Amino acid sequence: MPTVAPPALSREPGRFEKHLVGLVVKSVFFRNRRGGPWPGPEELAHDAIEFRGNSGARLVGLHVRVPRPQGIVVLAHPDRRYGKHWFTRDGWLEWLASHGFESLTFDFAPYGASRGGSTYLHDDLLAACQEAQRLRPNLPLHVIGLSLGAFATANASPHLDGVESMVLESPYPTFASWYDHSAQAGALPTVNKALERVLPRTYRRIDAGANIRNARPTRILVAAAAHDPVTPAALTRQVAAQAPPQTVRYLELPRHDHLGLFHEPAYRAAILETLLGAPVQATAGQAPAALAQTLPKARRTARPVPA
Repeated sequence: MPTVAPPALSREPGRFEKHLVGLVVKSVFFRNRRGGPWPGPEELAHDAIEFRGNSGARLVGLHVRVPRPQGIVVLAHPDRRYGKHWFTRDGWLEWLASHGFESLTFDFAPYGASRGGSTYLHDDLLAACQEAQRLRPNLPLHVIGLSLGAFATANASPHLDGVESMVLESPYPTFASWYDHSAQAGALPTVNKALERVLPRTYRRIDAGANIRNARPTRILVAAAAHDPVTPAALTRQVAAQAPPQTVRYLELPRHDHLGLFHEPAYRAAILETLLGAPVQATAGQAPAALAQTLPKARRTARPVPA
């Protein structure tokens, strides 16, 4: 299969630092992420694809094809051993196809069938967007990221040239903020803070709350579950509050679970509104915009985007 190199990012950590971070993060934070292999979506026309990700990673993915498509959506998976299969398992691929959208899913470098590289997941996301543009150069391009995938997407957002819209479900500003609020973190905050002191350049690059200030997509949906025990809604609101105010919409729904929003009609309608750039009714007599929450006041000063 042909490979496509990911776009370069300026002010990036050097190769040695990337490999060093990759070794530490894979051994401490990303252990036991190799689930599968999982079957492809049998009811949908799809192709297995392979392309180059961060630090030379071999990323494995799926391209779902539909007749007369109106766009292609890159899907960035959450921190689950299912990897890209999450979107088959949970019905995302079939739902997008039913609305005329092709999709490209892939395993981040530490997950599933992908191999090599480091743990700079925003680079993998950028490479996936470039691959989608290669496959469908004349289609509008969109990105949807869930939890960890949303964090990677927000970090990539200043460099998502050509991406019309992005949906971020349960993102968080930084790893440190997530560990400080998560009951699942255990002893990891101590390790994370030590790495932040030793590797400040890497940690500046993976600050989603700062990076989203300079997001390139012109339509952004940030969604949260009000009582999410894994990524508290307060963290997701912080990310939304830093996004460009003229492009962002925040949606918070009264759910108690993590990664369960997709089954809410209002969320699905809001996703379609974001992809299409046009109103969509969630249920008879109720538009999803009525469920949008007011964002807290926050400093929205944009930083210069690196050339």
